[in-house]
Amino acid sequence: MGECSYVSLVRTHGQLPSPPVADDVVIRPECDADHPAIAEVVRAAFFEHPDEVASFVERIRASEQFIPELALVAEDSSGVIAHVMLSWVGVEGGSRTRILNLTPMSVRPDRQRIGVGARLIRDALGRAEEAGEPAVMVEGIAAYYPRFGFERASALGFISPHPKIPDDAFMVKRLPGYSPDLAGRIVYPAAFDALGY
Repeated sequence: MGECSYVSLVRTHGQLPSPPVADDVVIRPECDADHPAIAEVVRAAFFEHPDEVASFVERIRASEQFIPELALVAEDSSGVIAHVMLSWVGVEGGSRTRILNLTPMSVRPDRQRIGVGARLIRDALGRAEEAGEPAVMVEGIAAYYPRFGFERASALGFISPHPKIPDDAFMVKRLPGYSPDLAGRIVYPAAFDALGY
């Protein structure tokens, strides 16, 4: 892995400036040594469902859909403070059989509301764009994700993986390689069974 040392890998991607955060926050791919700290951050961030979401992270990590270089942590002098994963979900009827999906995103409660999550999401989207990926899906908070360029996926022809997902929570971020023929039915892999649909 080699990237687990505390070195600055933060890049700007020509997007909107993030809110001010501590100068010593570093964003980098996760490594094996981070897993216990990531689990603590996830459990703290999702305190209403700590074990379910921590298990969800582990199931994605153990699956064929996991992309190690797109599982990112933010850390500062106190250690790992946030985590996000981009992993593959299936697409039926589109021009590709898989597309990136952003979930879950966790920020340690004592580091929330200072822009760490926003910076982490922008970094992940920038890395997806650099990798030549055309789009990123998210099932998330409708009032939060549009600030990063996510829009209602159904309006672009994508079909939700489950009818229980509110239409405004099912979103896609179009990257420069996007084309309309990507749209199809999103199919969550087995790791996503933890979501309980």
